[in-house]
Amino acid sequence: MKTIIIGGGRTGKELAAQLPDSLIIEKNPEKREKLEGLKGVEVVIGDGCDEDLLNRVGLKDASTFIAVTGDDDVNYRAARIAKRYGVPRIIARVEDPEDRARFQDLGVDYVMFPTKMIANLIVDLMRPREEKGIDVPFKKILVPILDESTVNRAFKEALLVASVARAEITVVSSPDIERAEMELPAREMGVRLRVLMEDERLMDIIKRHLHYRGCIIIERVKEHLYYPDCIIIDQEEVGFMNRLLGRGIVLKLIKCASRPVLVARTYRYYEQILAILDSSATSESVGRYALLLAHLCDARLHLLILENIPELVEWIKRIGEKANIQIIENWIEGNPMIEAVKEVKSGKYQLAVIPWRGTGVIRADLIKKIINDAPCSVLTVV
Repeated sequence: MKTIIIGGGRTGKELAAQLPDSLIIEKNPEKREKLEGLKGVEVVIGDGCDEDLLNRVGLKDASTFIAVTGDDDVNYRAARIAKRYGVPRIIARVEDPEDRARFQDLGVDYVMFPTKMIANLIVDLMRPREEKGIDVPFKKILVPILDESTVNRAFKEALLVASVARAEITVVSSPDIERAEMELPAREMGVRLRVLMEDERLMDIIKRHLHYRGCIIIERVKEHLYYPDCIIIDQEEVGFMNRLLGRGIVLKLIKCASRPVLVARTYRYYEQILAILDSSATSESVGRYALLLAHLCDARLHLLILENIPELVEWIKRIGEKANIQIIENWIEGNPMIEAVKEVKSGKYQLAVIPWRGTGVIRADLIKKIINDAPCSVLTVV
């Protein structure tokens, strides 16, 4: 399947060099000679927003469409044509973060913000280590690949998180999943990917004991001396396994893994992040992870404060100010459990960060309800 790249600048050229059988459309004829030096890459001089040209080069047969010119309007118009023709995967570069909404409203699969990401990285590098308070949330992400839906959901969200956190993804994949379905988008987004294949022995254990395979996969990963910082799973597998086994599968996985677990539901960069805080010791970790992800994604951070914890809130605000994160406080006066569920289900957020095994207001029943009912992704922090 063909990859079409709009824009033959440095980004487009580097992408084509790493993606065999790709095609570049570049408007400037002076760049033809440099681009034609790429092996296995077809170069077409023309306008990437020209629908007739896109049809002639095989838009209908493209598996991936990447618009990486330095002009947001050009990238948007080109992506809109690709969307209309049903290209399965569309990636767009966006220079102005204020253009984010229209690309996401269009339904672009991946929206990249190099200007913001580079600015954040440079500021982090310049800030003295003892003053940072901001680092990357995860360096190693594990995704248990159960079926095609997991590739299209949990793996997609893992790519987004890894792309801003500069993290490595390891997947444990069943043999019937095409590796190219994961390797291609990982290369396109500059994410390091490691694939461990399930073997027959592991499948026999799963079938014989009907344990939640995510827990068994963790043991498989440990055989490779790999200890992830976060596990990302698909909401569909949560529902299926809960129905099958009749108990809180995600809670079991969190307990078994002793790692943050992210239930993926958003599949795009986070714009609004909700951190639910109580008086438990874990709430400091909730605040830290929420700050890290808000910083990397240029998201607003909303604090839902269920108990009187002024020192923690002030600490989060101080770190947020250093990292240029907009923070909105919401102090709850009514029933904290009711208000927490209500806020999570409001539909305003792309990610909710909650503590695990808290000793404050947030207990197992509330965690389970949020995980099961939230319309957004949920990150449980240990």
